[in-house]
Amino acid sequence: MSQTDPSRPQLPLAYEPVALDNGDGVRSHAVRMAREGAEEGTLVWATRQSEGRGRPGKDWHSPDEGLYVSLILEPEFARADFGQIALVGVVSMGLAFAEQVVPMTDLAYRWPNDILLSGVKVAGLWLDADEHNDWLVLSVAVNVGRAPETVIDAGCVQVEGGNPDITPTSLLENYARHFLHWLNRWAEEGMDPILGQFRNRHAQPGTAMMVRLDTEEVIAGPLIGLDETGALQVETGQDQVRTVTLNEFFGL
Repeated sequence: MSQTDPSRPQLPLAYEPVALDNGDGVRSHAVRMAREGAEEGTLVWATRQSEGRGRPGKDWHSPDEGLYVSLILEPEFARADFGQIALVGVVSMGLAFAEQVVPMTDLAYRWPNDILLSGVKVAGLWLDADEHNDWLVLSVAVNVGRAPETVIDAGCVQVEGGNPDITPTSLLENYARHFLHWLNRWAEEGMDPILGQFRNRHAQPGTAMMVRLDTEEVIAGPLIGLDETGALQVETGQDQVRTVTLNEFFGL
């Protein structure tokens, strides 16, 4: 695997960046590194990849001029809380966007792993975990300078955010800084501050929702809200409520 460091991003010392330049899948590479014992804080990133992975059985269309980043963590918390790291990641990347897009840009979150600018999806997030709880990999893919040509409802940050000067490196630096801050707040204060940020940019109660799980189950109905753990609650019938936990969505 070719690893280069042509323009090392300025990251907090908690991270050990690994830049890939051969176009392989960043998420897959990070998972292999985690299985081989890579240290916590190892951050694998690239601006292009040929084998982007999304949810099981689906590819992530990965145009060049993107930001593809995976972070290896060694969780010292209960597996039931693993999925909450996804919302920490969404909030962190969303705030990285907010610092660089033009004022009044519509920035929104779609539970639990999508970020939208001006109404179109520009980023997605995934979690992979070891069955023995030894590691957790948080991966984010961002369309920065180009939108996927084959995806109708997708855009890119530079266009939708109105700022052609946004770069993968600048987003990575902002994301890494925000993630460290919000991960520490999550560890110290729990989900309250994370949910405060997430709910501000999420659909409001009563909005029609549809979530498809990897089991092919489809949950649809008016949104009730997010509970104190970040789980989604949807009204699926008269006096019937379906709660989808973050771990259930990510198959953890």
